[in-house]
Amino acid sequence: MGVYQRDSRWMVYWHVNGKRHDKSFGRGDLAQAKAQVFDKAVQNAIEHGLTIPDPETATASVQVVKTVSTTDAPTGEVLGQKPVGITLLELGHRYLDHMRASGRTDKHIRNIERLLENQFVPVIGDKPVDSLTYQGDMVQFILHFKGVSGTTKKTRSQYTVNKYCDYLSFIFNFGIDNGLTKVNPLKNWKKPKVQPWDLKLTLDDAKKIMACAEPHLRWAMEVCFNLGTRPGESELLSLRWENIDFTAGTVRIYATKTKTYRTVPINPSFLKRLEEEKASSQSEYVIEYMGRKLTTIRKAFKHACQRAGITYPTRMYDLRHLFATTLLSRGADLAAVSKMMGHSTVKLTADTYYHYMEGEKERAVRLLPGLAV
Repeated sequence: MGVYQRDSRWMVYWHVNGKRHDKSFGRGDLAQAKAQVFDKAVQNAIEHGLTIPDPETATASVQVVKTVSTTDAPTGEVLGQKPVGITLLELGHRYLDHMRASGRTDKHIRNIERLLENQFVPVIGDKPVDSLTYQGDMVQFILHFKGVSGTTKKTRSQYTVNKYCDYLSFIFNFGIDNGLTKVNPLKNWKKPKVQPWDLKLTLDDAKKIMACAEPHLRWAMEVCFNLGTRPGESELLSLRWENIDFTAGTVRIYATKTKTYRTVPINPSFLKRLEEEKASSQSEYVIEYMGRKLTTIRKAFKHACQRAGITYPTRMYDLRHLFATTLLSRGADLAAVSKMMGHSTVKLTADTYYHYMEGEKERAVRLLPGLAV
């Protein structure tokens, strides 16, 4: 519940039995005052289990008086009221609607919604966005999330803090772009650099993990490594049999991250594995569990790593990295690998993976002919 503006009209929204209600009070100072009073009346009714009051009755006594400044022209002021605008929660909900309209995945939207309602608003407060400042609000927000997570009981990584700030900044910029707000209090925040992920997973260790994995995870790991997909619902778990052209020996992968398709050739030996798996498949999805689509395999992978005795940090995404580094270290063309990975530029691929290619600079130097006469 809260007060916000839509097309300069002052509005109040609230929820009853899961259904959202909105009430408009018009434009101007009086409308603003009525919206604030009615919002408080709604909050009081919900807190005490009472019926939502009639808007006209609840705001009948609201008045606006004229005050005269010694330096400015007469202005309208609502006695006892503070200037308000669209609040963080309301702006966040509008941003979520924008994401739904833009075709973002339900899982990603639910993640942002949980962060907004369970983390961002409780820490910052459901304040008018235009009243937020970097020093007054954002610094405390950042310091809070640099602390220990209530879920994992571990200190959050700088990567996680950066991600939270990015999400919040996206919401602020959305408000500015759509004329809902005027400021982004994170505008002057400089994102700290994060140490690149230290890829330790090897082909031998990947095979150890597969040997200890449940059948559906073992197959998921094999597909992820051979096709270089992003794990999770974004690519791997959303891959359908219809995306595979068995005649051409290719797979068409849709990347929700970039909203683009890419075509990846399939190794002939792995193409036969796909044909075998399809023959016994019970669903339209390449990765399934008892005939049902999977939404996550993170826990299964973690448990398999523990059973395999893998002590260093690793994750399913490392199989995608292993796909790239294995190809590049064996002489594959950088541009071709970049295309198969679905990267926007070859530079991104080079910046991400070249430092894993030990001996490449030395090999390049040995190709240089002598110039002595």
